[in-house]
Amino acid sequence: MTDTFRNSANTSPQEPERQAPDAHVRKRPLRLRLAFILGAVWTLYIILVLFKVFFLFGTVIYPLAHRAICAGALVSLALLTLPRRKGGSLARLPWYDAVMALWALAACGYVVWNADTLIYEWGDANWWQMILAGGFTVALMEAVRRTSGLAPVILSLGAFFYFVYSDLFPGFLMSTGFTYAGATGWMFLSGEGYWGGIIAVAASTVPGFILFGCILQATGASNFFSDLARACLGAYRGGPAKTAVLSSMFFGSLSGSVAANVATTGQITIPMMKKNGFSSELAGAVEAVASTGGMFTPPIMGATAFLVADFLSVSYWTVCAAAFLPAVLYYGTLLTQVDIEALRVGASGEPRENLPRVRDVLREGWYYIPPFAVLVVCMGVLKWSAESSIVYTLLALVLCTALSPGTRLTYRRFLDVLEGTAKGMVMVIPLCAAIGILVGAMTVTGAGQNLSNELGELAGGNIYLLLAMSGLASFVLGMGMSSIACYLLTVTMLAPAIVGSGVEPIAVHMFLFYYGALSFITPPVAIAAFVASGISGGDPSRTGALALRMGIAGFLVPWAFVVYPALLFVGPLWETALVFAASFAGLIAISGGTMGYLLIPLRQWERAALLAGGAGIFIPLPDTIQYSVLAVILAVMGLLFLRMRHAAARGTV
Repeated sequence: MTDTFRNSANTSPQEPERQAPDAHVRKRPLRLRLAFILGAVWTLYIILVLFKVFFLFGTVIYPLAHRAICAGALVSLALLTLPRRKGGSLARLPWYDAVMALWALAACGYVVWNADTLIYEWGDANWWQMILAGGFTVALMEAVRRTSGLAPVILSLGAFFYFVYSDLFPGFLMSTGFTYAGATGWMFLSGEGYWGGIIAVAASTVPGFILFGCILQATGASNFFSDLARACLGAYRGGPAKTAVLSSMFFGSLSGSVAANVATTGQITIPMMKKNGFSSELAGAVEAVASTGGMFTPPIMGATAFLVADFLSVSYWTVCAAAFLPAVLYYGTLLTQVDIEALRVGASGEPRENLPRVRDVLREGWYYIPPFAVLVVCMGVLKWSAESSIVYTLLALVLCTALSPGTRLTYRRFLDVLEGTAKGMVMVIPLCAAIGILVGAMTVTGAGQNLSNELGELAGGNIYLLLAMSGLASFVLGMGMSSIACYLLTVTMLAPAIVGSGVEPIAVHMFLFYYGALSFITPPVAIAAFVASGISGGDPSRTGALALRMGIAGFLVPWAFVVYPALLFVGPLWETALVFAASFAGLIAISGGTMGYLLIPLRQWERAALLAGGAGIFIPLPDTIQYSVLAVILAVMGLLFLRMRHAAARGTV
């Protein structure tokens, strides 16, 4: 997303506002001023919808109309705020961008105006409707290309033409075929296609949580969480690195953007780690891995949690609960690796006198905590819907932050919140509308079910081979698009086949989500590692290689919850606790084996034993064998502890 969107969290709350609050907007080029107005108006509309203001005044906004409003506004916003070529100028507004933006607004406006009729009556599109739909499709595909790359564009357009010419395809892909008028009517005029179930969740549930995250950032919550992380972990061995892990986890869960997380928190954490003795490459790798994990961490999870809940027809709270222990494993393993590296390089913690105290941090920033409590109570205890819960959470956040002049939602910050919320949705809404074409084509032609059957046969009924193929597909697609885009594509095409093979549905969705996001830390793409290396000054390739090693949990945890669904709270709690402990022991063993260090430098046989034992935890074996594997891991770790104690007594450590 363009950096013209400002983040008010970077502005000190005590900084005097010597100029008009909207002066920074008036200094922008015309297209960006128009983008600000459009984004602010759309966010205000979302606030009114969330708080049922239209309903109170007797105005009915049909779901079809709401989705079209969101699509028209955010497709146009993407065209205004992103240049045609990466790195291009935004100083002027080209005629083609203006035409596409206006066409998108006009086409969606037509759907909004006729929503009450289209809900009950729609058929083949006439020539006028086909012109509107054609222009909107061009604008939509260009917006998706600028935000998510070419892959979803190619797949969406390919799905549309397959929809029309499916009668010409061979084998399991053959269907009845449709006319262009019929296909356009289904995709553009009905409640399916562009306006189907995918965009329904993105337009109704996600904006409220993005708004929540933007208010948190605007009121300085990132500073509070960073100070809290320093107060909790800063004094321990490798304290700055552990602080980076914890603060990036907090910020990443709220922002949902890996690159933005690295660029924001990395400016502070990476220099701290380098000063503490970490190399430039290692500091960058730690920040990249920590920021990537924010995508898997409740409550926001990059907005993917809401899509998972909708696909599975379960509550949002169920998805958050399922994501909790895997996130603990991910960050627990990373913190252990950081501790090992700190021990190896002799990195100490910060002096306690230089650190804030936990009680002081909580006393100054306690007002960020009640809103989270409200969210937990509303969704977890009262079982309210996500839309109702976020309304009360937003009210609690605004009221609590208003108690301090330094965090109060001033007019300037409110403008930044309006803009930031639109920024957070620019990629999501156009992408969901485009994926609706793929979902519609797969559903109507029956190709989705047929593809699932073919994949199952190709894997020969082997669940793990099918998972490996799907994980590889997710990883490759993730190289060229965002994790949410990758998730939407892979879950549409691959999830039915895996679920049909007997894997727990929520485990399948989480598996595909994890593997779609891992390209952020895996060469050759490794966007998070490259952004981090730009801050640290380290070698990008070396940073990416270290991030791959530090992020080993991200590759193994998905297999853990596929092999052991209890890790996702599927089954009795005693089994969940046992599986969690075994998985964590396996991850620590593998980390020590790959790093060659666990408490002390490891001998070759110790490394081999730890690697073999750790791998055995994630392989589906009979219970008696896996208990034996766990016993071997614990025995080796016990021997290492005794050897460390012996070496310490001799003064060699």
